[in-house]
Amino acid sequence: MNDAPTRTLVLLRHAKAEDSSTAQTDHERALSPRGRADAAAAGEWLKEQEIAPTLVLCSTALRTRETWAAVSETSGFGGLVEHERRIYNAPVEQLLQVVQGADEDARVVALVGHSPGVPGLAATLAGEGSDADAVRTLEEGYPTCTIAVLEISGDWADLAPGSARLLAVHTARDGAEA
Repeated sequence: MNDAPTRTLVLLRHAKAEDSSTAQTDHERALSPRGRADAAAAGEWLKEQEIAPTLVLCSTALRTRETWAAVSETSGFGGLVEHERRIYNAPVEQLLQVVQGADEDARVVALVGHSPGVPGLAATLAGEGSDADAVRTLEEGYPTCTIAVLEISGDWADLAPGSARLLAVHTARDGAEA
């Protein structure tokens, strides 16, 4: 599989949401002011790393849609966004199926979702050749607005546990902590 295309998968846990008592349902929880600032910081980081998703698979929850909107606005990325109900609070196996179904023309795919599925998917996919510091960071936790960047050789449809290299894990924070 030497001529297999190299792809990048960006796994983003949504930024900090408002308290659940302010929304009618969990699905309708909006970002908090800190969450909006952190999501903008995530956009800056992705831009600095020159990681520009051409396809974004985003949960339909308000907080994930607002997270990607802030990332996109700050970074200037304009890739196709598919709002996917199956990502909302999905288990690892379901998230893996969503990514496996990604358009094969997309070289950089971002998935914007929730915990514990997104951190679980990052841990499940990270295999041989992963960056030791990134693995250690992943093991320490996956707070809101954390990004895992994985490299994949081959097609999205062939993605399997342990088949990716974890390159980086970054928790985006605005810097103006409240």
